Amino acid sequence: MKIFKWLIGLVVAMVVIVALGLLALKLFVDEDMLKAKASMAFKEQTGQELSIAGPLKWSVFPWVGLEMGDVTIGSAPGFGDTPLAVVKRLDVKVAVKPLFQKKVAVDTVVLRGVRVDLRRNKNGKVNWEGLVKAGEGKPEEAPEAENGKSDFDMEDFDVRLQGVELENASFHFTDDMEGNSFQLDELNLTMGELAPGNPVPLRLSFRVKNSKPAMEMNLKLSTDMVFKSDFQRLDLSALSLDVDAKGEGLPAEGVKLAMASNIGLDRKAGVLALSDFSLSGLNVDVTGDMSLSGMNSDKPRVEAHLALQKTNLRKLLTLAGVELQTADPDVLKQVSANLFVAQEGDGLTVKPLAITLDDSKMDGTLKILSFKGPVVRASFKLDAIDLDRYLPPAQKAQASSGKPVAKPAARDEKPDFSALRKLDLDADFGIGRLKVSGLTMENIVLKLRSRKGVLKLDPLTAALYQGKLKAHAQLDVRKDTPRFSAKETLSGIQIEPLLKDMTGSAQLRGTGNVEVDISSKGLDDAIIRKNLNGRFAISFHDGAYIGINLAQAIRKALGQAASDEPEETDFAELKGTGVIRQGVVDNQDLYLASPVLRVTGKGKVDLVKEQADYLLTTKIVDTLKGQGGADASKLKGVAIPVRISGDLKDPSIKVDVAAALKANAEHKVKEKIQEKVKDKLGKDVLKGLFGG
Repeated sequence: MKIFKWLIGLVVAMVVIVALGLLALKLFVDEDMLKAKASMAFKEQTGQELSIAGPLKWSVFPWVGLEMGDVTIGSAPGFGDTPLAVVKRLDVKVAVKPLFQKKVAVDTVVLRGVRVDLRRNKNGKVNWEGLVKAGEGKPEEAPEAENGKSDFDMEDFDVRLQGVELENASFHFTDDMEGNSFQLDELNLTMGELAPGNPVPLRLSFRVKNSKPAMEMNLKLSTDMVFKSDFQRLDLSALSLDVDAKGEGLPAEGVKLAMASNIGLDRKAGVLALSDFSLSGLNVDVTGDMSLSGMNSDKPRVEAHLALQKTNLRKLLTLAGVELQTADPDVLKQVSANLFVAQEGDGLTVKPLAITLDDSKMDGTLKILSFKGPVVRASFKLDAIDLDRYLPPAQKAQASSGKPVAKPAARDEKPDFSALRKLDLDADFGIGRLKVSGLTMENIVLKLRSRKGVLKLDPLTAALYQGKLKAHAQLDVRKDTPRFSAKETLSGIQIEPLLKDMTGSAQLRGTGNVEVDISSKGLDDAIIRKNLNGRFAISFHDGAYIGINLAQAIRKALGQAASDEPEETDFAELKGTGVIRQGVVDNQDLYLASPVLRVTGKGKVDLVKEQADYLLTTKIVDTLKGQGGADASKLKGVAIPVRISGDLKDPSIKVDVAAALKANAEHKVKEKIQEKVKDKLGKDVLKGLFGG
């Protein structure tokens, strides 16, 4: 504010000196002679022309004033006839009597039709060069009083300005050297009497146009200003600011912003406050209050209570040039928020934080204990959300041409994990209902913790598909190749709807448990599968394996007619365990029990090559009528091998009944021989012959 007072004082001092000089000139010098002398002196000092076409008017008492019009300052040689500056009217008056009381009373300063046209050519020369050279001369120093202060010091004066009227001013700058131009036109400024303690109306408007980047902007400002005589307190009431801009980097329809607020600045207390704040435009409407305190201390504090009204975020992003592709095109159209922010020193707190995203509502708190790292503590609760609506639309398996969609090439660049390595995070999340990747979960509780490049999810619990999930996971990015591990336990779940929601189809039905403990490393899917290791265990009851009807496969192998029964194998119990080594799943103890079948299985599934080599051994313990087919009692008790091999997406299933019957016939012959020998030689000799 001190510099503001100095500037006013400087203008007033110049006006007083000029006016006093003109008083003497008025008494002794002819007006036309004065204009000629002024033009000649200006030409000698700057090399540029000065023309005063309008009349010179001055007053002596009670106001020392100057009024002139049609003043033109020519450009430096080489820039043609375009004037450097034109002033249609200048009117300044200073009251004489208050000067003797060290008070400066200035009437309304009027400037109309001001146009400044600055130019720089391709060689770097400017059309105001003469003015620069004239100003390089060393100014004479004002005499100092004995106390070291100037005899004429505006700090000793009480300055009162009746007002300012700046009408239709313009400022142009053409830079041929850089190929750029800047234009400020239609500049209008009106300011009321600058009287401490009284409201001072302030109105400002102008239009700006720039060539690089191409942009146009209109601005309007209106407020009532109140200040104290020491300029330690300033209040702007009913502040209104409107901006209308178009150009490069902005939406095609442009940007219109409207801001309103009451602003108070107390320099002595070190407080800046904005009340009744509002900002609207670009489909955004923000209201609230803000304050900055402790401006004179080492730790200023910022507080803000902000409310974001319902906003179409999708449209806002479109205006910013961001086109989102989501599975549901109607998401992100209703977003609102309410929050209180406090920032002091190296910390920030957002409490409370309430966000509404379409049909979802979230409440919580966020604390940044330090921006170095950063060190973050957070807690959030979300009622329900369907994340699949916000994900990109699922790609079709084939393009319109019918050809398979090409897999994206592996990324050559290495991701930057430096931010995650520095992150210190503790966050708790609670979600009432969540849908993601087709899976629906409820009552979700999860905790995230990150320290020195190790991100842990411990634990994650949820209710899903009539069962429960408990999981622990870890992501380690301390090295360039990330490593991850996960332990999951699913208990009492209905596996068929889970698989359908997750993959679109299900090969298993039943109620049971799943335990998985895996680890891997890498970024690309192929690398992750290649480095996959771990173990698993499954246990299900009262279900069916969908896609293979073992009983019907056996009947077909016997040449019996196929039935229309479902392609599935019922079971009362299904269990097994396995290990995963370098992407190869190895299971040796699969067991399935149904009313008519007993199935054991062992084999391997290569996830890297997507190949299977698995052997099921099936025994018929009862008539096959239990699965809807004809009787095959001759196979009762016979072990029938079923080989599953080939591509995982379309495996080959072979049932070798002939080999089973041959093995069964040989077994029966051996049994008959044993019985005959037993009768003739006795039990002990039989043991010796057959190793019994």
